[in-house]
Amino acid sequence: MSQSTFPIPIDPEIAAWAATLDENARELFEERAGIRQYEAGLSRREAESAARDDVLRWLKRQS
Repeated sequence: MSQSTFPIPIDPEIAAWAATLDENARELFEERAGIRQYEAGLSRREAESAARDDVLRWLKRQS
């Protein structure tokens, strides 16, 4: 999926941060947000915030 086909996150700060991610990190962000929203019942805003935390932890482990 190309970067331009991802949905824009609701929170402007998360949207700006997500725009800086490479393809793999952005896909992980979208996956984690989707799981939290649809499986855990979080709002989209809450799911995206939690997904950002997941990706930040993942990126830290990658460095």
